[in-house]
Amino acid sequence: MPELDVPEPDDPLARFRNWRGFLFASVALNLLFIYGMFGAVSEPNGAIWYKVLAWLPFNAIATAVYLAIMARLADTPGGGFYRMLCAIMIIATWSVMFAA
Repeated sequence: MPELDVPEPDDPLARFRNWRGFLFASVALNLLFIYGMFGAVSEPNGAIWYKVLAWLPFNAIATAVYLAIMARLADTPGGGFYRMLCAIMIIATWSVMFAA
């Protein structure tokens, strides 16, 4: 096989540092988690335990992730949209938890 003269990238992990893709994957995972938790909290006897042991820590982690993404994408093209999307997801996750 012939050897190609392709320069080595400065950062070999650059393709894995796509913050917009990470944001959209986080939103999809968050919506899937909320959908699953609605089924889990439908049982009144165990609902509080699901909220305290699963939903509360997930919301704390998701909030930290959205804040990090919000800070990272703030000065990129479309940063206002990404900040708004992160804020909506933070508000939605906590509101849905307390409403369930």
